[in-house]
Amino acid sequence: MYEIISVLRQSTIVLDVEVLELIDEDSVKLIKIRAVLKKNCLLYITELHTKDYQKYSYHCQKNDGELIARWDNKPHWRDMSTYPHHKHENDQVFPSHRVTIVDVLDQIEEKFAVTKGLS
Repeated sequence: MYEIISVLRQSTIVLDVEVLELIDEDSVKLIKIRAVLKKNCLLYITELHTKDYQKYSYHCQKNDGELIARWDNKPHWRDMSTYPHHKHENDQVFPSHRVTIVDVLDQIEEKFAVTKGLS
């Protein structure tokens, strides 16, 4: 959980990290973060871990709220080959593996490089 904060703070595309909520108990681990990125973007992170349950969401958007991409494991795309893991992008949903913060930052950085006009 604390690794997420460390990775964000070391990233060259992250300008600021705000921990919105943090619970670190034996029975539950929860972290919610708002990270300000370059190119006028925000990254909202939620990770919840209990003994029997894991939930995650990495939501990247422009400052105006326009979605860039979201990776999550909300169990609502049952026909997805990687169910429950998936990625939302450009009003579409794609199969995705269980991503880490490193995966997400790498993909966002690639998108920044490809879409020079993203700002």
